[in-house]
Formats: sequence, structure tokens, C-alpha cells
Amino acid sequence: MTLDGGKAAVSDNLGQDDVTPQRGTDGSAEGTPQWTAPEAWAPPAAQDAWQQPVWQQPGWQQPAWQQPAWQQQPSWQTGAPGQPSGPWQRPGGWTPPPKPGLFPLRPLPFGTLLGTPFRVLRHNPRATVGGSLLVQLIATLASVVLIGATAAFAVTRIAAAEGTTAETTQAIAAGSIAILIAAFLVTVAISLIGTALVQGLVASEVSHGALGEKLTLRGLWRATRGRRWRLIGWTVLLAAAGTASIVLVVVAAVLSSLAGSVPATVLFSVLAGLGLIVLWVWIGTKTALTPSVIIVERTGIMAGIARSWRLTNRSFWRTFGTIALVVVICSAASAVISVPLQVIFTIVLAVIDPTGSLQSQASITVTIVYYGISLIVSTLVGSITSVIESAATTTIYLDLRMRHEGLDADLRRTVDDRAAGRQDASDPFATPRHEPAAWQAAPPAWRGVPPYRGAP
Repeated sequence: MTLDGGKAAVSDNLGQDDVTPQRGTDGSAEGTPQWTAPEAWAPPAAQDAWQQPVWQQPGWQQPAWQQPAWQQQPSWQTGAPGQPSGPWQRPGGWTPPPKPGLFPLRPLPFGTLLGTPFRVLRHNPRATVGGSLLVQLIATLASVVLIGATAAFAVTRIAAAEGTTAETTQAIAAGSIAILIAAFLVTVAISLIGTALVQGLVASEVSHGALGEKLTLRGLWRATRGRRWRLIGWTVLLAAAGTASIVLVVVAAVLSSLAGSVPATVLFSVLAGLGLIVLWVWIGTKTALTPSVIIVERTGIMAGIARSWRLTNRSFWRTFGTIALVVVICSAASAVISVPLQVIFTIVLAVIDPTGSLQSQASITVTIVYYGISLIVSTLVGSITSVIESAATTTIYLDLRMRHEGLDADLRRTVDDRAAGRQDASDPFATPRHEPAAWQAAPPAWRGVPPYRGAP
């Protein structure tokens, strides 16, 4: 083959390849360049959906929590005593929650403040009502025996002086009246002593009940040791001040009647009486917490008066309103019981003795029975109402300390420590060391417990 013929054959073959290219097995033309995707980019798969990126706070990762399998002890379950199951558990193992006390350990709303004195009757009736009834019975029996013996002695003396001269009879009658007045004053003193002892027992019961404790009557009596005479002294001081103020007003009215006209004397007596009532309401409210302070904080009489005066600053109307409402409720309850007895006695006596001369044996018997029943009922009712009124003042005292001094935080800590078996020697009811003066504002109720941000 010549050189020219070979070139022609090669060119014919190239031309034929350009016109009719051969196909490969996949249907593509062999020899032509195939298009491929760049290696740096890959199309997303059809089944992969678009996902939102997960944003995480720097330095914090959400802990992975897995639900425990069946019959598997969760990791958060409390372990056995002495073996803490987590870093949050208190040393010493799990402890049951403390028993609830008389009231929640926080500043009390008015409803709780008013209902707590009545709750004291159900919390420990044997120690409170039983102790008050015992004191009331002793005081009542002593008063009845003393007044009865004194009256019998006075009547005997007056009867024995009938055959003497008029001057002797008048002197004996005056002496007998003086003896009766002295006996009456002694009975008043006995009643005041009984009231002071009941206040001490109830104040001790309320303070221990706030911590969930329940003492017996002997335990309450032991808890007031060393402070009973202070209570008696405070009660006698209060009664003496009231008697002195009344005597002062009466003397002033008599002097005014001797020096001036009768209308001026009457006007002075009315204004002086109203002023005396207002003064005693104010002083009585400001010093109403003194028995509770003496018992709970173990202070003296003058220190208790000053402490009560400071605690009632800016809380006068709340204290006065609560005490007045409790007194009104107790008085209404007493009237509901005593008035029907009096009505029944009046009706029976009118049927037996229409003339009202009390000369018949039946009328005398009915009168004696009525006064005996009335004395028993008044003693029972008085023992209950004295507990309620004393518990009201102690509850107000603890509420004011929780509001002004943060006592609730100390009480909660004491309750938790006792529930965990740790006995603290400190007294949660002790008087604060840095107590503000009477003219200074009381510290906020959250002292020792920081409030939330933005709190006033």
C-alpha cells in the first residue's frame, strides 16, 4: 500500500467515526467525554429532610435522662439511712417531714390568726382546758368558802349586837362591812392569781405547739417554773393601776362637785370616764403581750412591758381588733349559755312564788339549785374562754415576731434539725440581741432569709 493510499484510508475512517459513533453497553457514545458532578459537592439524598440546627448555650449541656427500666431502682430514689443517694441529700439519710404544728410557720393571715386560739382547744385539751378548769375550780371554791365564812361571821356579829347601844351596833356593822370588803378583795386577788397561772400555761402550750410539740399538764407547769411570780406580779400591777385610775377619777369628781355646780360635775365625770376608757384600751393593747413575753422569752416584768410595747408598734389596730373580736366571740358564747338558764330560773320561780318574797321552802331550794348550776356552768365556760383569750394574745405575739424579726425562719430551722435528729442548744424564742429601740422601725420580716430580686 502506498503512503497516499494509507492516509486516505485513515481519513475515511476518522470521518466515518465522526458521523456514526459507536455505542457502548450503557447506551452512551464511546469516546465522548462524560459529565460528572464535582467532588466537592454532593446532591442531598431524597429521604434526608431539612433539620433545624440545635442551639446550645455555651458552657451548659442538658443532662441526659433515661427512664429506668421495669423493676429497676431509679437513680433519684432515696437510699437507705446513712447512705446518701445523691449530692443533694442531707447527711444522715432521709428524714420524714416534721409534724405540723398549731399554725404554719409564716406570717399569719387574719383568718389563721383568729382560728388558732380555737385550735388550741383541740390540739391539747387535757393540758389546756384541764389545767384551766383545775385553776378555776380552786379559785372558785376558795372564793365561795371565804365569802360564805365571812358573811356568816358578819351576820353573827350583827345579830349578837342587837341588845347593845346604837353606837355599838353601828360600829359592829361597820366592822362587819369592812371584813366583807376585805374578803372580796382577797377573792379578787385569788382570781387574778388564777388568771396569771392560766396565761402562763396557755402561753407555754402555744409556743411548744408551734414547734409541733404536745406537753402534758405537768410538763407545761414545769415549763413555767421561775416565771409564775412574775406573771402574778404583772397581773397585780395591772389591777392596781386600774383601781388607782378609777379612784383618781372618782376623787376628782367628788372634789368637782364640792367646788362647782352639779352639771359641771356630771360633764366632768362623763368626759373623765370616756378618757379613762380610751386610755386603758390603748395601754391594755400596747401591753397585752407582756405575759407571753415573760413566759416565752423568760424576761422580767419591766422588760416584758417594754418588749410588748415595741412589738405592737405599727400593729396597734391589728392587735386591738383581733383581741376585741375574740373577746366579743367568747362573751357571746357565754351569754348564749347563761341567759337561757336565767330565763328558766325566772319562769320557775314565778310559778312557785308569784309574789317573789322567797319565803317558801320551794323557792329557796330553787334559788340555791339555780346558783349552784350557774356557778358550775360559769366555771366551765370561764375555763374555756380564758384559754381562748390567752391563746389569742400568744398567737398575736408570735405572729408579730415572725413579721418583724423573722422568727419563722428560726422556727423552721429548729423543726428541721429536730426532725433530722440534731438537737440544737439554742432557744429559737430568745430575745434578739440587736433589738431596735422603741422609736426605730422594726427590721423586715425576711431578716436572715434573702428575698427574691426586686422585692421591696
